[in-house]
Amino acid sequence: MLSRTTKSWIGVTLLLCASPAAAQGSLQGTSLLGKPMITQPTRNVGVASVALLERAAADAKADFEKNMTVDTATWYGRILFYQGYSKESAAVYDRALARFPNSPKLLRHRAHRHFSLREFDKSIEVGLKAAALYEGKPLEREKPGPDYFPGDPDVVQYYLYYHLGGAYFARHDYDNAARWFAKSAEAAMFTKDMEARTANTYWEYLSLARGGRMREAQALLDSYDLTLFEVHPAGGSDTYFDGIQLFKGHRDPNSFFSDKDGGRAFATADGVAASTAYSMANYYILRGEPEKAKPWLLRSISVDSWGFFARIQAEADWLLLFPNERP
Repeated sequence: MLSRTTKSWIGVTLLLCASPAAAQGSLQGTSLLGKPMITQPTRNVGVASVALLERAAADAKADFEKNMTVDTATWYGRILFYQGYSKESAAVYDRALARFPNSPKLLRHRAHRHFSLREFDKSIEVGLKAAALYEGKPLEREKPGPDYFPGDPDVVQYYLYYHLGGAYFARHDYDNAARWFAKSAEAAMFTKDMEARTANTYWEYLSLARGGRMREAQALLDSYDLTLFEVHPAGGSDTYFDGIQLFKGHRDPNSFFSDKDGGRAFATADGVAASTAYSMANYYILRGEPEKAKPWLLRSISVDSWGFFARIQAEADWLLLFPNERP
């Protein structure tokens, strides 16, 4: 008879060896509202083409199986996550953490997988362990992927603290959310990352405002003085920048999702739609008008892609504001 440990390892091995893609998609879990979270076979073509993702995943798996290190495990788990396979990515990190239990980088990614799968308490627990291990240490960057899969090497601590803020926000613990979004902003300060400053200002503001600390929230908002050109010198739009302008009173809420060209860039892609709708929902929540927030929460929840940050928060807010209703 197989021991529980042996069964566990066999299960992980099967999970890693099997291709999660199927004709009907891969079930990854259940949303906070009881809806299945399915990754479709075409998965995340916004990150890269399916062929490129599959090539990178195959190479990463081979490297991981040949020589399991913190870095090979991190990259393999990341590329699975890029494909939309949070469960399989989590299994990689669980296997690696059995060998490297005190790797803060592996713990940071495992905490993120907990968050994406709506396991907020576990995300906080694992994230806090990673944060404690990073305490007093210099910033660390991710190892880049292969040359054919270019990307900027992220600062590990930045996203660790950012997703801790997100997990606390989803639990409606706004004081701790504000604390970790502020710490995330500090991690990005020296690199002069204007996109990071914008995202952190947005979420720290909402954390303070939703927690009733409006004077602090307003002071933070007033301190944000970037232009869109400074955030995106090469051009483009930014949903967090747009949200900040809405909260500042510099943008009319009726200009969002408008079919009239007001000179502002907008898009209907899932990520943009979820984030923009969530900004609108918070605009009305902060005004004390939850019924007006309801259709915007619904719009954010209704995007096809289940992993977006804003959609996760919209699900949590729906349960908070409308616990006896299902969208």
